[in-house]
Amino acid sequence: MLYDVVVVGSGIAGLFSALYAKKNGSSVAILTKSNPFRSNSAVASGGINAVINISEYDSILHHIKDTIDGSDGLINKKNIEDMCHDAPEIIQELKKMGVNFDSDEEGNIMQRPFGGTTATRTCYIADKTGSAIIQTLLMECRNQGIHILSNHQFLSIAKYKGRLSGVTLLRRRDSQVIALGCKSLVLAGGGYAGIFRGHSTNAQESSGDIIAAALRANMKLSNMEFVQFHPTTLKMNGALITEAARAEGAYLVDENGERFTNELQTRDKLARDIATHMMNGHKVYLDFRHLPRELIETKLPSTQRMAFNSAGIDITTELLEITPSAHYTIGGIWTRGDTSTDIPGIFACGECAVTGVHGANRLGGNSLLEGIYFGRLAGTEAGKFAKRRDFLPIDYADINKELRRIDVIIEGESHFNINSMRKNLGNALFKNVGVFRDEKSLVDAYEYVEYLIEKEYGLHCVSKDRENNVELSSILEFKNALYIAEAMILSALKREESRGVHYRSDFVQRNDQRFFTPSYVNLLDENLFQITFENVVFDGIWHKIKKVLTSIKG
Repeated sequence: MLYDVVVVGSGIAGLFSALYAKKNGSSVAILTKSNPFRSNSAVASGGINAVINISEYDSILHHIKDTIDGSDGLINKKNIEDMCHDAPEIIQELKKMGVNFDSDEEGNIMQRPFGGTTATRTCYIADKTGSAIIQTLLMECRNQGIHILSNHQFLSIAKYKGRLSGVTLLRRRDSQVIALGCKSLVLAGGGYAGIFRGHSTNAQESSGDIIAAALRANMKLSNMEFVQFHPTTLKMNGALITEAARAEGAYLVDENGERFTNELQTRDKLARDIATHMMNGHKVYLDFRHLPRELIETKLPSTQRMAFNSAGIDITTELLEITPSAHYTIGGIWTRGDTSTDIPGIFACGECAVTGVHGANRLGGNSLLEGIYFGRLAGTEAGKFAKRRDFLPIDYADINKELRRIDVIIEGESHFNINSMRKNLGNALFKNVGVFRDEKSLVDAYEYVEYLIEKEYGLHCVSKDRENNVELSSILEFKNALYIAEAMILSALKREESRGVHYRSDFVQRNDQRFFTPSYVNLLDENLFQITFENVVFDGIWHKIKKVLTSIKG
């Protein structure tokens, strides 16, 4: 099959990319691994930031300043300015599409305060903002004749003489490898917080597949060390308790009923406060009991249902125990201001891309905005690029390589339990590359990842049935997760400072003299990574991965 533009990912960035590429007259296909409502966009509950009421208390300049102040550096100022300026128009576009934001009796969109902001500017739909927007966008995509290929797992980028020619996919219903030819490609497949399995708000599918494929295609990654931990997730399973809860007045208390922190500070600081309180022997809870029942039922209905169904807690009368969990990954595929990457014809947007609008710490309410703003831009640019070029042939060797890889995984003898290995990886990463990390913990995490990589030979499907083989998908995701974990850990080891969500307890100060710059990851061959910082010189900048450990330990 041939499409002018292929979009990988069905979150808010991917759907907007597809719509804007279609506006340019392109034939467009969206690839999604599973249900679009399992995307991170669909669980982004709290709202989307935009200045829609200019006053002495708020302005677009204030939105820009809050975003910059919350970022802790490493920003692209122009991208922030452009995004914030377009935010009001984006809200109006969503309304025209049929997104029904909560409004007052006069029809004015209501807004709530979010952490790290100086004004009330987060537009919302109760506590289900992301899923409501996704539902509207999916209907619009179908109305526009965009093909949505669900249950297709992205495998790799196909190239002909070094140029983009298409993509290879796993058709999950029958485990067949297929190829799609395209003139341009938009990567919008989300982040990698799901590799912290058991300690993440993400679905387990969020294993960084798109980012791993980009790295294998010799595309540059950036800022992989920056993983944002959401301060308030359900203690028992990491399910997200939206920031809307605190925005609407819920308190953070310990077992003594004492409030111990500012509930609306930036997420990096709040997560550290909560983690520190827990390390000091306390339990931490969200307290909704002082809030009117009517407010909870109208503005936090999803939170109320989830607390009761998952934990058996009635938040109107009981405390809800919480903990920080991996939530949003700021690092990913390096992009220019127009979303282009270092391979012509490939564009990236959303959580899998580094646009510089979050810096080292993301403000709540800015992720949906980023996804829409850069999704529109990526779709427009991809459509323009497709008009300027012809289809290139897909090298059968690319398909044959993936066919062999799938056959080996299915047909080999299984020695290990994939679910146990994924859980063990998540536990190790949360313990050693979590809210706090230091050299020892990062080395421990790296050694454990290397141990798991050595066991990859024994990862094969117990069931040899090729129809909807869930185990096959899990193994492919796990291999990508190990790849991503290496890049994340090595980047964290090299950044010897604390900045935003990256907190090194052995380097507690921010070091602008050495590290006021993004980090970059390049793959030199299958076992050779290059970790660099602009204008920062390290000894032995080219190194085998295992040599990194030797130099660190030595």
